[in-house]
Amino acid sequence: MRRQFIVPAESCARSAAEARRTVLRDLHDGVGPSLAAVALGLRSARQLLTTDPAGAARLLALLEDEMHSAIGDIKALVANESPSSVTRLGLAGAVQQFVAALRSRLHVTIDVVVLGDLPPLPDAVSVAAYRIIREALTNVVTHADARTCQVRLWFDSELHVEVVDDGVGTAEVSNGVGLASMRQRAGELGGTCRVEPGRDGGTRLAAAIPLR
Repeated sequence: MRRQFIVPAESCARSAAEARRTVLRDLHDGVGPSLAAVALGLRSARQLLTTDPAGAARLLALLEDEMHSAIGDIKALVANESPSSVTRLGLAGAVQQFVAALRSRLHVTIDVVVLGDLPPLPDAVSVAAYRIIREALTNVVTHADARTCQVRLWFDSELHVEVVDDGVGTAEVSNGVGLASMRQRAGELGGTCRVEPGRDGGTRLAAAIPLR
């Protein structure tokens, strides 16, 4: 006997809307920071053209590689895979690579500190932490007017992510789409993410993600 299953139209509409929100969030958190970093690099290259043409050429070559990487991230998003840098380098290595790209074109000092050894991380945890860190750093370099920033990673019973800057405070990031997305990414894995004033001014982002 053949059985027929009827899915209510409103359920299909909710599923389609949720799928669209997921794609838009991944574009915002994944490709958005990459393109923001490239835009900053293009600004630096333009400034170098008259004073250091060779330096501008080297930076443009680097930006070309970064654009290819962003294209790879889009393809990975379409295929529902992890970002290529996380797959190749692991979480800490991928964060270091992104920070190195920002350092080459900004006057912000960004340090990455890994406290102790990180255990093998599930792909979902690595990707969520990577997206959260990239979004946080994009907010720092775009809105915070910061001079220094530090990214800290450590593990006790959960993976902990901390991004601390000495910028102007939390007003911009608290009102943006990025904070909701960061909270959602952590929450989907049973974790937490909050943004608060730093102890000495600036902003502190703190996320904790369990490995289960």
